[in-house]
Amino acid sequence: MNSKERVLTAIGLGQADRVPLDFSANAGTLMRLHRDLGTTTHRELLDRLHVDILDLRGVVDPIPKERWLPPDEVKENFWGWRTKVMETAMGPEECYVDFVLSGATSIEQLAAHPWPQPDWFDFTGFAERLDEWSDHALMASGASIWQHPTFLRGLERLLMDLLEAPELADYVMDRFTDFYVTYFDRMFTAAAGRIDILRIADDLGTQHGLLISPRLFDRCFAPRLARLVEMAHSHGVKVMFHSCGAIVPFIERIIDLGVDILDPLQVAADGMDPQVIKERFGSRICLHGAIDTQYVLPRGTPEDVRGAVRRMIAILGAGGGFVLAPSHVLQTDVPTENVLALYEAGYAAG
Repeated sequence: MNSKERVLTAIGLGQADRVPLDFSANAGTLMRLHRDLGTTTHRELLDRLHVDILDLRGVVDPIPKERWLPPDEVKENFWGWRTKVMETAMGPEECYVDFVLSGATSIEQLAAHPWPQPDWFDFTGFAERLDEWSDHALMASGASIWQHPTFLRGLERLLMDLLEAPELADYVMDRFTDFYVTYFDRMFTAAAGRIDILRIADDLGTQHGLLISPRLFDRCFAPRLARLVEMAHSHGVKVMFHSCGAIVPFIERIIDLGVDILDPLQVAADGMDPQVIKERFGSRICLHGAIDTQYVLPRGTPEDVRGAVRRMIAILGAGGGFVLAPSHVLQTDVPTENVLALYEAGYAAG
């Protein structure tokens, strides 16, 4: 099997020749891995780690460049959300700042924001740029219904809107949903048959429970997620849904909405026992992730990492339907030797 065949077999809940591997790292970690492993291109790095999925974002995509604002350390993207590299407990991280819609109190104020339009993006030649990656499973990422709105409105403010001003929450979430449905529909049309996965990222859990109630999920979130799933499936594209945290009460709903792949299985969160999740849901949805980035990868030894990899493959990979990956973007606190242990053990044990 090549990488594409391997991943599609796992998504279809089948048993591939080995468990597929996926990879994601922040900018600082990518730079360090290239230096430590002697790679110079993204393909060389993925090949070195035996990775089967290519996330197109930042590698092959039509996203315009971000612009710098004075002072230069603040960046603004096409949505208008702003980020700044700041020192965190895990090392330097790009953090969200200046939530530009946090003070809006009416739909008129929200509507005055310079919302992006799908027409801003040119897909001319996009399909041809994918041809060199035809042996990999290709994933288009960046869709969001809930998390991206928080980068403009602020998490606390948007949570309050859900209860105090639902018309404001609905307006902001609809602007993002409408854009992403149209944008990715155009992408999949331009690259017909080439893209395999749409990744939607919307964190709905905390370490210990849900961020929003099931009632709010059903009212605010489910109908919008269904629109993205239906659009992707109309192109033959599978859907990965990402949510960190303790989200077991939502998994049944996510399956019912037609999601094909659940990511990231944050096994250190309450209730996210991999054995239980495999037994309850593994026959209906492909499971993705599961290698802990809170404790094992940053703090464990390479042998700890290899043991975790073997355990997750034994549990989640039994019978197929599993893609091995870190449970979060690899951050700068994960040493290179542990990254290598993860992927070398995954390749060998899978």
